[in-house]
Amino acid sequence: MTPEEILKNENIYFGQDTINGINCSIGYIKKFKWSWFATQLNTFVIIGKTDDKIDKKLIEAFSKSCFEYSLKNHKGWPRGLQAGVGSIAILQGNDIDHDAIIFCKKLSKKHWSAFEIPVLYNVDEKKSFRYISTPIWGTIYFPFFSKTINTITKQMS
Repeated sequence: MTPEEILKNENIYFGQDTINGINCSIGYIKKFKWSWFATQLNTFVIIGKTDDKIDKKLIEAFSKSCFEYSLKNHKGWPRGLQAGVGSIAILQGNDIDHDAIIFCKKLSKKHWSAFEIPVLYNVDEKKSFRYISTPIWGTIYFPFFSKTINTITKQMS
């Protein structure tokens, strides 16, 4: 399935755009849960594909650009007032550097009332790489992020 078909299948398709020079399919999820201490989470799932070698610099820049896109385009309550923004940046490719994988597994970026989550997907191996442990900050949201990432990347196979 194409990224657009996957997002439409999940009823979260938002549109197409070019982010960091990469054509992307974008999904948007606005969700409120009492279990999230009565907060609204506005999550963007941005899927891009490149034929270039994916190194740490490329995935870091792509993730940052997706995060900025998410902050600019969410349609929820103001960030920080019972609301947060999530940016899941999935970059697909065949040639992925080991340092890029390590970058995605560590999930080191922290933002106020927002989450920047880089994910890599190796098209040849049909394998995704994302954070391996849940950070303390925002821990209540990570089961949702994990489920969303797993649902999307399983359909990429």
